Amino acid sequence: MVNKVSNAEMHQAMRDVLHGLTNINLSNKNVYSAQNSLVDPSMSTAGDFGVNGVVATKAATSSLFAITPDTTIPIGAGAAFVCCLNAAGSGIAYPTNVLTSAQVSTAGGGCANILASADLVMPTIPATMTPVGIYTVAAGTVSHVAGSSSFSLVDSAAGSHLFTQRLGATSI
Repeated sequence: MVNKVSNAEMHQAMRDVLHGLTNINLSNKNVYSAQNSLVDPSMSTAGDFGVNGVVATKAATSSLFAITPDTTIPIGAGAAFVCCLNAAGSGIAYPTNVLTSAQVSTAGGGCANILASADLVMPTIPATMTPVGIYTVAAGTVSHVAGSSSFSLVDSAAGSHLFTQRLGATSI
């Protein structure tokens, strides 16, 4: 199915709109790492979101978005994780494919370029989840195991992080 309304098939635009009305991030939640020692991305600002007709408010919390599954990002490589909430307020961060160091270099290096890379394949997000942010990692001189190592391994080894808010996201 095409995701751009301008390229939609007949009746697809209505399906996209209906999906958008049921799963939506309604407010800025400041998804990021509160401390370098935390294992998973956190959410520093409370906010509302809607999942399948349920509007819920999630309080700020640390290490909220469990990275599922743990993902190894080799030296010089990169990946992103789509941070989502379900109707119960549980958070999961779904991984993209891992870009090789050559792909990261070709893209221009750094988290913003990884996120914009044509080689990055976003994960399938279940209909029971609402995307609220994206956590992007560029591993430096050591590999990074997202979801099981501390964020400080990236920072102390010439790597970087980027946390991107996804206000109003219904799809990635």
